[in-house]
Amino acid sequence: MASKKKDRIRSFDVLKRVIQAHYGYAKVCGKVGRRVAWVTSGAPVELLIPFGIYPVYPESHGALCAARHASPKLMDVVEKQGYSPDLCSYALADLGSALTGESPIGGLPRPDVLLCCTNICGTVLKWYQALAEHYRVPLILVDTPFLPDGADGPVQGLPERTVRYVEEQLGEAVVELERLTGKPYRERDLRETLYRSRDAMVLWKDVLATCQAHPAPITCFDAFILLNPIVTIRGSRSCAWFYRFLLEEMKHRVRKGKGRIADERIRIVWDNIPVWYVMREMSKWLDERGVCLVADTYTNAWAENEIRDGEPLRVMAEVYTDIFLNKGLRSRAGILASLVERFDADGVIMHSNRSCKPYSFGQYDVLRIVQEQTGKPGYVLEADHVDPRHWDDGRVFSGLETFVESVS
Repeated sequence: MASKKKDRIRSFDVLKRVIQAHYGYAKVCGKVGRRVAWVTSGAPVELLIPFGIYPVYPESHGALCAARHASPKLMDVVEKQGYSPDLCSYALADLGSALTGESPIGGLPRPDVLLCCTNICGTVLKWYQALAEHYRVPLILVDTPFLPDGADGPVQGLPERTVRYVEEQLGEAVVELERLTGKPYRERDLRETLYRSRDAMVLWKDVLATCQAHPAPITCFDAFILLNPIVTIRGSRSCAWFYRFLLEEMKHRVRKGKGRIADERIRIVWDNIPVWYVMREMSKWLDERGVCLVADTYTNAWAENEIRDGEPLRVMAEVYTDIFLNKGLRSRAGILASLVERFDADGVIMHSNRSCKPYSFGQYDVLRIVQEQTGKPGYVLEADHVDPRHWDDGRVFSGLETFVESVS
């Protein structure tokens, strides 16, 4: 099938400059007397910014290593050191880069402190303990209790004891950051940082919502890349600025009826992390068949919670506990079903991700619930988000072909 060239999206050029500036500055922080923190993607990064600590994200770096096809060599290094190949491939690629200093972008700057939050998975704790031992730097841990469903389905609201437990840990983290930096905690500064995050999250949510239009102005493959600022520079002024620019471009495309693919015939919702090393190939294959990924649970995770007004540490305790991966299966199924309905999707593709057990556990049950609620079909694709050793072109695309034919 012949595929037409996609319209150019100007925001990608802007994004490239924003991210280059972010990593470029991170690498000179040590020379200008500014500390660097390595942070898990779901951690309360706003805590660091008022203390002048600059955050970088090993998970984003791992995704970049995979997209540039550098991850197999890095993972091989740490596996020979005794790390299990069954561990998260983000962790393996990142640890491999830390040990070898090799990276498509020249590596991350050496951390002065680590910030780890367990709301995305338990693996991050051991991963960051290994980094703390390797670099001999302090590790700040925020533990968020899992939010199970009730006997009759999802539980509404957060238990007060859970919020207090997380809020107390954030208070302890503040004391540690004061000790580390010698700077006093100023609630006003943290509140302003949270407001900047809120602005960016609302704008990102509005960007994703433009894909409710027929045809969709972007696909999830674009969103997986455009997500970068809300993860890596959340809480900064440039983050909200970028998404304001992007939103205006998306609104313009919707007004002009510009779809991201030439002939949008089938609309699909994606579940789980992207398969970073074959994104281009998957995008091309689906484009040629008129299949548009219009929404996904991964990018939506940074848009689903509202940062309300209130005491900053309590607000952060609520926001960073009540996230997609920290919820029970019925709650997650409800979010996925809502995306199917809101974006007028024809079906669901689920990435059964070998590396990400918390994301992939129970997916068949989630899919069954979604099918019961929406009546839409689904396909489960087995792969790994970073490790190409678990990718099979023939098996995956054959299964996708059968699925696409079933919803055509």
